[in-house]
Amino acid sequence: MVLFQRLQVIFLAAILGCFAAPLRAVTVTLDYQFDTNDFFGAGNPDGAVAGAEARASLEAAASFFSGILTDTFSEIQTPAPFSSAMFSGMVTWQWSLDFSNPQTGLNVTLQDETIAADEYRIYVGARSLTGSTLGVGGPGGFGWSSAPTGSFTSTEIDQLNQITADFSDAVETRGESSGFSRWGGAVTFDSDASTNWHYDHVSQPSPTSGDSDFFSVAIHEIGHSLGLGASDDWDALVSGTSFTGVASVSEFGSNVPLDCDINGCGHWADGTSSVVLGTAMAQEAAMDPSLLQGTRKLFTSLDAAGLTDIGWSVVSPTFDPADYDGDGDVDGSDLATLENWFGINGNGDADGDGDTDGSDFLVWQRDFTGSLPFSAITSVPEPSTFMLCALASLFFVTRPQAAGCGRRTRPRL
Repeated sequence: MVLFQRLQVIFLAAILGCFAAPLRAVTVTLDYQFDTNDFFGAGNPDGAVAGAEARASLEAAASFFSGILTDTFSEIQTPAPFSSAMFSGMVTWQWSLDFSNPQTGLNVTLQDETIAADEYRIYVGARSLTGSTLGVGGPGGFGWSSAPTGSFTSTEIDQLNQITADFSDAVETRGESSGFSRWGGAVTFDSDASTNWHYDHVSQPSPTSGDSDFFSVAIHEIGHSLGLGASDDWDALVSGTSFTGVASVSEFGSNVPLDCDINGCGHWADGTSSVVLGTAMAQEAAMDPSLLQGTRKLFTSLDAAGLTDIGWSVVSPTFDPADYDGDGDVDGSDLATLENWFGINGNGDADGDGDTDGSDFLVWQRDFTGSLPFSAITSVPEPSTFMLCALASLFFVTRPQAAGCGRRTRPRL
């Protein structure tokens, strides 16, 4: 468990931008205009600080997906009206996007929005959700039309046909030749007293017993908004109660069992295991239907394989294992953190052997990029002496630990 908690910290470095992104790729953007109760600000039931932490967690989850999706999407913009230069003909176009209002649950239809090239827009908010449901997410719907009147020249008709074809292609497929593609979707989080949220995804990366991790739910629900478990492309790969996508089957080792109910088969079976994407660390998949209170779930290789199967182009994040504080560099602050774990647990395991010792110090020294808070180290101390050196030279950095042995439940996602 301590090694997994430590991996959560360094993996969040990737989420916050410590991995190389392609020059042009899909960017998941968040739109808060329907967060009318300001859940992601001062209106959060737990206060303004909690609201800011919720927003930061959600932004980090969106940034994570922006970092692993390499598709390029066409812009969606309603063409300007077209008038014939010789006759009375005129054509206008219109498109609409619709989704469930995250604040009210009622359907919303917006007309002629401009969706930038490579933008995948997600409308977000919060409301009271029934039972133990923590969040709801999914892709939105769309429609388009053209309204021609009068007469046109043959050349103008060719122009109009091309404009209409380009417009419909942008609305329906975002310029992609196959696979899942939309303008975006919507995500809602539970806002009533039935959920004890853990909002802080950085300084307190591990939720305490009895708390539901907001970052984990954000990852899960954005996954749904990207089509996982919630699209025709997903449904086409469901056979009975199993998922048959090639990438997922290869990752899992067989057809992947699904959790099915009256609404369909939109999740991996409860308890389905994989590894955290970009690591070898075992973890329950993010896209199974529940979250154990007091734990955090990151996106896994199986979840990423599901994205690949429905048509997304996905790359794995990379991160420096010695960047313990997730700030994008390896410096004295990380050494201070390493000292705090040295010889005590596996949280500082930078070399993958399950403990924190002098070998991990060697990784820190090799990857060092910052300025030292003390005279430069010219030799590697033996594990038995490292603690003395560090204690003499560094300040202590405390790391919060999860509270122990509370009753844990598994709310639905």
